[in-house]
Amino acid sequence: MSFAQRTARFCTRALAIGALALVLTACSRTVTWEEEVPLNTGETIWIERTMPWAMRGGLGNPFDIALRPTYEQTIRFTYAGRQYAYSGRANIRWIAIAPNKQPVLVAKAADFGWAAGNHYYCVVPYYVQFAFENLTKSWKWPDRIDAWLYHLPANVMVTIPGPTANQGRYTAIDRDSRDAAYRSWTPEGGRIDPTYKEGGCIHKVGS
Repeated sequence: MSFAQRTARFCTRALAIGALALVLTACSRTVTWEEEVPLNTGETIWIERTMPWAMRGGLGNPFDIALRPTYEQTIRFTYAGRQYAYSGRANIRWIAIAPNKQPVLVAKAADFGWAAGNHYYCVVPYYVQFAFENLTKSWKWPDRIDAWLYHLPANVMVTIPGPTANQGRYTAIDRDSRDAAYRSWTPEGGRIDPTYKEGGCIHKVGS
């Protein structure tokens, strides 16, 4: 094969890959919805969530390309006159108000690969707690969640809307109905279980 032929073949492949990338990008979509969230203080807030969807292969079959959630979500809400926003891969299932009157977010640590991506070590229970740090304006997490969170029921919806349900608005009753099956299969996702363990988590050296 001559140099010119090799160059032509390379260019053809590059164009095909570029075209595919444009198609996949054009087919992406960000879904936005609102949820009613009853807090542990007896108050209720509304949160806004966004979740990008993109064309990608299925689990175990990369050629099964379809529009799927990326799990890189953003949550925005206002509490006590202050606005908060979280963006990341954690599967936030709880928003609670700490004894210091500051909101915290809680997720099952292993969901969406968050623990592995952030080197979060094995603890019992295997959840992660995010607290907002005023100095850095970012969410930080301690080595383990606080005991006051134990047994709190989940108040953030796990059954995310699909790309055809943009701008939906869901009450707490809607959330409980949509998440009923998940809670029966995954009780530690419906209420914080102080004994919850997860296999395959990362252990500290020497522990």
